[in-house]
Parts: sequence; C-alpha cells; structure tokens
Amino acid sequence: MAANFPFRGVPPGMPPVIPPGVPPMVPPGVPPVAPPPVPVPDYMSEEKLQEKARKWQQLQAKRYAEKRKFGFVDAQKEDMPPEHVRKIIRDHGDMTNRKFRHDKRVYLGALKYMPHAVLKLLENMPMPWEQIRDVPVLYHITGAISFVNEIPWVIEPVYIAQWGTMWIMMRREKRDRRHFKRMRFPPFDDEEPPLDYADNILDVEPLEAIQMELDPEEDAAVVEWLYEHQPLKDTSKYVNGTTYRRWQFTLPMMSTLYRLANQLLTDLVDFNYFYLFDLKAFFTSKALNMAIPGGPKFEPLVRDINLQDEDWNEFNDINKIIIRQPIRTEYKIAFPYLYNNLPHHVHLTWYHTPNVVFIKTEDPDLPAFYFDPLINPISHRHSVKSQEPLPDDDEEFELPEFVEPFLKETPLYTDNTANGIALLWAPRPFNLRSGRTRRAIDIPLIKNWYREHCPAGQPVKVRVSYQKLLKYYVLNALKHRPPKAQKKRYLFRSFKATKFFQSTKLDWVEVGLQVCRQGYNMLNLLIHRKNLNYLHLDYNFNLKPVKTLTTKERKKSRFGNAFHLCREVLRLSKLVVDSHVQYRLGNVDAFQLADGLQYIFAHVGQLTGMYRYKYKLMRQIRMCKDLKHLIYYRFNTGPVGKGPGCGFWAPGWRVWLFFMRGITPLLERWLGNLLARQFEGRHSKGVAKTVTKQRVESHFDLELRAAVMHDILDMMPEGIKQNKARTILQHLSESWRCWKANIPWKVPGLPTPIENMILRYVKAKADWWTNTAHYNRERIRRGATVQDGVQKEPGPADTSVPESRTGTTAQLPEGRSLHHSRRSCCHLHHHCALAGESAILPHSIPPAVVQT
Repeated sequence: MAANFPFRGVPPGMPPVIPPGVPPMVPPGVPPVAPPPVPVPDYMSEEKLQEKARKWQQLQAKRYAEKRKFGFVDAQKEDMPPEHVRKIIRDHGDMTNRKFRHDKRVYLGALKYMPHAVLKLLENMPMPWEQIRDVPVLYHITGAISFVNEIPWVIEPVYIAQWGTMWIMMRREKRDRRHFKRMRFPPFDDEEPPLDYADNILDVEPLEAIQMELDPEEDAAVVEWLYEHQPLKDTSKYVNGTTYRRWQFTLPMMSTLYRLANQLLTDLVDFNYFYLFDLKAFFTSKALNMAIPGGPKFEPLVRDINLQDEDWNEFNDINKIIIRQPIRTEYKIAFPYLYNNLPHHVHLTWYHTPNVVFIKTEDPDLPAFYFDPLINPISHRHSVKSQEPLPDDDEEFELPEFVEPFLKETPLYTDNTANGIALLWAPRPFNLRSGRTRRAIDIPLIKNWYREHCPAGQPVKVRVSYQKLLKYYVLNALKHRPPKAQKKRYLFRSFKATKFFQSTKLDWVEVGLQVCRQGYNMLNLLIHRKNLNYLHLDYNFNLKPVKTLTTKERKKSRFGNAFHLCREVLRLSKLVVDSHVQYRLGNVDAFQLADGLQYIFAHVGQLTGMYRYKYKLMRQIRMCKDLKHLIYYRFNTGPVGKGPGCGFWAPGWRVWLFFMRGITPLLERWLGNLLARQFEGRHSKGVAKTVTKQRVESHFDLELRAAVMHDILDMMPEGIKQNKARTILQHLSESWRCWKANIPWKVPGLPTPIENMILRYVKAKADWWTNTAHYNRERIRRGATVQDGVQKEPGPADTSVPESRTGTTAQLPEGRSLHHSRRSCCHLHHHCALAGESAILPHSIPPAVVQT
C-alpha cells in the first residue's frame, strides 16, 4: 500500500482540510482574525408584505375555487355577517335622507325584480313544524333588494309524512281547544311601519312549533330527524350530499313514513275502482260533449252543424233499429265507436284489470300471513260426491328421518315482511326505495282526493268543487306537452358574480321584513317621482288619496296595471310575513299561525284586490275556494266541528306560488317598461315620422331654415351674441308671408348680406312652391282625388278644396256655405296664377261650384 501511495497528507497546492467543529490553527505571532459578522435578516417593508400576501391569496383562491365547465375557475365569495345588511337597511330607512339621493335610482331600478324576490320569499316559507328557518340571502350592497337564494328541495315521502302528522295534530288541537280564535287581518295597522328585526324579534324565543310526539321504539327509524329542515343532509348513506338531489331509504324508514302519512293517502289498491273515472274516460267524455256522473263538464269539442239535418239512413232507420233499453252515457264512453255517430278525438280505455286480492291491515300486531275475516269461505251450493273412491292410505309407509322440507332454516316471515307487502301496494312515492328530491311546491298532497268519486251525502257546493278540480286536472293533462330542452340561465348566479351583490344567511322572517320595506320604498319613490304628493301609500300597501282629487289630479295619478299588481302582490307577502312576525313575538301560537296562513291563501280575493288588475287570476281564487271545500269537509268530521282551526295551508300555497311563477316574467317586462318610461321618457318624440303630404311643406321649410341658420352663424362675428339668429329667423318667416300675400318687403337698417341671404331663402322656397302648384294643377286637371294635404293655400286664413270621400273630383261637403267654396276657388286661382297659368281655373272648379 505504501509503495502504491507514497504521498501521505494534503496534496500540494490544496488548502488543508479542517474537520467541522474544529477551530482553524493560527500560526504563532499572527493576531487572531475576527469572526465574520452574523448576517442580519432583511425585514420586508409593509408594502412588500402586503403585495406578497395579495399574490398568495390570489394563488390560493384559484387553487381552491369551484371548477366550472371549460376550465373556468370561479373564486368563491365569502358570506358577509348578518349585521352588515341589517345596518344598511336600517340606515336607509324610508330613503328621505339627502345622503341617499344617489341610491334612489338603484332602488327604483330594482323594482323590476321585486316580483322575483317575493316569489323566492314565499317559496321558502317555514313549515308548521319549524320554529325558525335560516335561509341563504343574496342582497344588493345598497340594500335595494334581497333575494332568498335557495330552492326548497325535499324528499317526497318525508314531506308527505310531515304534513300527514300536521293533519293529525291540527285535528287533535281543534277538537281539544274550546274556542279557537283566528288571527286578526291585517296583523299590523296600516300606519305601523315594519318592525325592526334586531330590536324586536332577534332576542325573543319563539313558541313551540307543531310536532307530533313520536314513539322512540315504533318510530325509531325516523324519530331523530323527521322534523329537521332538509333531514339527513349530512348522512351520505341516505342522501347524496349537500346538493340534496337523491335519496335512498331502508325498508323500516319507508314503512314508518308510510304509516305517518296514512291520513293523506288513499286506501284504494284496486284500479278497477277508476273504471270510466280515469283520464282517458274524461278525454272521451269531453270529445263527445257528455258528462260522466260526478265528472267534469266541458264545452263541445266538435260542433256538428249538419247533425240536425241528417236524413234517415241504413244505420238510423226507425224500421230497422230495435232499442230494447236506453243507451246510457257510460255505454257511449266505454264503447265510443259502437254507440256514437261521430267518434272524433276519442280514447279507448281498458275494460278491467286483474282482481287484487291484497287486503290492507289496520292492526300492526297481526302476523304477515293470516286469514282475513273479509274473505269468507265459499261453501258449495250442492254436495259433490267423488266418482271413484280414493285408494286407502298406506299406513306402513313413512318418510326417512333425514328428509327435511326445503328452506326449513328460513323463517316464514320477519318483522319487515308485512311492511314490505304493504309498501308493495302503497301509492307512489311510498312504493319506491330511492328517488330524486323534488321542490316542495311540486308535491301535490291532496290530488288523489278529488280524483276519486265525491263521498255520498256531501252538499252541492262540495260536489261542484270536486267536479271543478277534476276539470282543471283533465285540462292540464290535455294541454301538457313534453318540455323543450332549453339552456339553463341562473339569474342569482350572475348577480352574485358582480361586485354589487353580497351573500349572507338570515332568518326567513328578517328577509321577509326587508323585502316588505324595500317594496314600500320602491313604490313610494315612484309615486314621489311623479310628484303625486296627494297620494299616500300606507305600510299595508293601500294607495289612498289624502284629499278629494280634482279631475286633473285623478288623471295624473293613474298608474298602470303593472304598478298596482306589484303593489297587491307585495300586500299579500306583507300579510304572510306579518303573520309570522306575530307568531315570533308570541302573540299567536303555531296552530293559529297555520290557520291564519290557510285563511290568507284561501281568501286572497277578500284580503287583496289583485283580481282588479289581472282578472285571469280569478281562476286561482276559485281554485283555492274549491280546495278549501275539499279540505274542510274532510277535516271537520267526527269530533271536530266547524269553525276556524284548520291550518292545512300547503295546497292553497302551491296555487299562489304557481301563479307567481307565471306572472313574474310578465310583471318584470311590464315594470321594466314602466321604469324605462320614468327614466328615459316616451320615445315617440324621437322617432322620425313618415313624411306624408301634410308634412311636405313643413319639412322643406325646416331644411331651408336649418341651411339659413348655418349661414347666419358662419357670417356672424365672434362678438355678436348667438341669440341674434332668432331675430333673423323671424325676418325670414315675415318675408315669406309677404311673398305669399304679394306685398313688398323691406326692413330699414337690415345689413345687406343678411338681406341678400333672406331673399335667396325666399326665392328657393318660392321656386319649390311653384313647382308644387304645377304638379297639383296637373292632378286636378286629370280629375284625380284632391287631398287636404296636397292642396296648398297662400294664406293661413284660407281653406283648401275639400277632399273627395268617394275617390272622384272633390264635391262640396254638407253644410258648407257657398261663400267658402267660392273663396277656395279664388285661392286656387291665385295659386295657379303664381305659377303663371290662370287659364286652367274653369277646369279645376268642382261641378257643384260651377253650376251655382
């Protein structure tokens, strides 16, 4: 090794390597070198720190933002605290303060979207089993408008079960409560401004909501979450997630919900009940202009005029037809091609479905398979003897011990068997184990009631209500078309993307109070913008005059239907919100609130005047009345008597929400036009009118005047005021009138350039005038129709040859004096003389004038 590596130590020319941690050796006599200074960290300035933080924030915002289609990234807006919008609304008050004068235009512009705000507000109303409902809100940064930014998705079987328990609890409460006192309407006085939420409601504990006490054992599957808002939202086992779009339940959960919803569901499982009482039968009866007993009546679909004049033929010859019994309506509908002469647009229905042998059990303790007393054993009518005697049993034969029946280990039924069989025959959605969530307004709770025959012994008004509701049902089914695929547009999403809107989460009652206040401010600003100080809008949205108005004031104070319909819609929403406010203040309990809401939706015609401004909504008013009859006569039976106390408001609420959904785009357009007229004025003055014969002279005159005006301004020195041009134009018109009257025109002291210009103007117009006279002379000579606008007169006091109404030469109108006619002819003569042709006069005088 030593031979191979003779050199030991550091190679020449290289610094000695010092192990880490060992101080370097200092040669003797050399002073020790001071250690290098420790580097001081370079602290950033405040500006650099801010810049770095901003870049970091942008980077993270992109990284964690919500991904959209086509790689577009949308940075999420953070929710603001509720106090922010509260302060904005409180500060703005009634908008009278001068510092908000710039916001007035924003408030007025937001009026266009007010119907949409009311629709979303009513759509997300708290249900009777909820004390408080918090909703996401999108609001304008000036406080001009607030939208509830939520779609009320619900799981259909859960929603029906919730309302089923409400039905039971409300009937029980009405039975036990001696004197049920209805709320007062309107809940607050006309001159009482909407309450401030933070001061009056925020700290008040609301009274108990309506909730049924569930059994912890029997209802164990649903007891924990039944009355929550969007139950099971955080349980991915049953619901797809926070989007709340799909659900999947177990059999015990479905059977419990089915039992709770039983009050609202039908007991019918046999479809033969609906023979000649289903949609196809109703379509056929409508086409044949007949009415099934208990069914709806319609106008005739096919009007046959020749039916009365029909002659005898092979099919209706009285000698060939033998009718042994009258042909009933039911026969004609069941067999339309056999019993009708004109079977147009008829539908063939099934004759019957297989017999259903399922019997619904009432007692939950019965075994899954048992012999129901309804099924009586069918006894033989005659004793039947067997033809051949059976062979005797072989008593010696026995099965071996190891032989067992099939499925011996499997129990015949379990706890879920009876429930499963019941769910198999249950109406939709209880025969499903999974499905999609639906919006609360899309779920009909009592549709199956009026699809059945009206119970016997009901008053006439109830029977009529059944028929009318059936009629709406049939018409809707007839008019239904498959929906067209359309591009989805999200109004709130585009609002939220702008810098003018913020989002937060508020109590529903607070949003309701804000919408009422905003609507009041908008309508008030519109009234004051038109200077109608003699009209007073109270807080319940009644528009009242403060004095007896003159005719002029009445005309000026006429608003269109859009304004008044919007006002009445706001009045309805104010009634609903105020009812909830009374409940939150503790003045009414949950049962009275539900009863009050049911009363509001059933009596919109009395509580508001909406029908005055959109008469079509009488249809909704009548439908609510029919629904009221339907509900009351089911609710008030047995121990439950008549009177207030029925708080089953969901069916009436649906009717008005569908109305709002239909009227919102119309109202938006109407209010948009109203606001455009307010901000920009009417456009009729700006539109160029078609140049008719009446306007030829004035248009030519205007063009000449404009040209002259241009010349005047060009020749004027800088020092002379511009308004001198008006004086010169007056000289222009005077000179033209002098030319027409054949009077010399001379203004002493008028500058020569201006005088020359005026003479040039008169000459140009005179040439044009004479050319027109030649043209008219030719027309009159040909005997063409002479119109008022074509015949030009030389003076303002003159009258032209009257226009012929028959298309021939002009005649004297009735009642016109001869003096006038002669004067017309004289002017015509003068007119033509200006053109240098007076010889045409006899040809141009109307015959009536010449004879005279």
